[in-house]
Amino acid sequence: MEDSILDFTTNLAILHRQFQRAMNQILEADKMPVNITEFYLLVLVSETSHLNQRRAAWTMAVDEGLMARMVQHLVKLSLLQKETDPTDRRNRRLKLTADGKELVKQAITVLHDWWELATPTDSNFDYATITAQLQLLSSRVLQVDDRQSESH
Repeated sequence: MEDSILDFTTNLAILHRQFQRAMNQILEADKMPVNITEFYLLVLVSETSHLNQRRAAWTMAVDEGLMARMVQHLVKLSLLQKETDPTDRRNRRLKLTADGKELVKQAITVLHDWWELATPTDSNFDYATITAQLQLLSSRVLQVDDRQSESH
């Protein structure tokens, strides 16, 4: 029996793990001071305004303790800064520094190179369509998770 959801999930997991491994190797070879999870956090911060540490942990599905350590490491490297949220002084918003923006820019170039090599050349591969579909799925997953966490 063909199960396209299982196939999709398996292939997505394979791509994700292969991409993570390749990016970690590239980040280490280029002597970038971050790992792939920290890179994901920097990208998330660059794409999201008013993101706080708790929301970042929830969005990335990582433990809040790990998020705190990552943020501390990135602040120490001057890639990220924390600022007090004017609407709720208990929250600390995350913001990229100039060095953080530059690192994200460099790493995105590496990301593009990796995907260019991975993209089949014998087909009309449309990342825009796939991205739009994945964004719909991601938004839905985050909404469902948000409702579930509120009910507990």
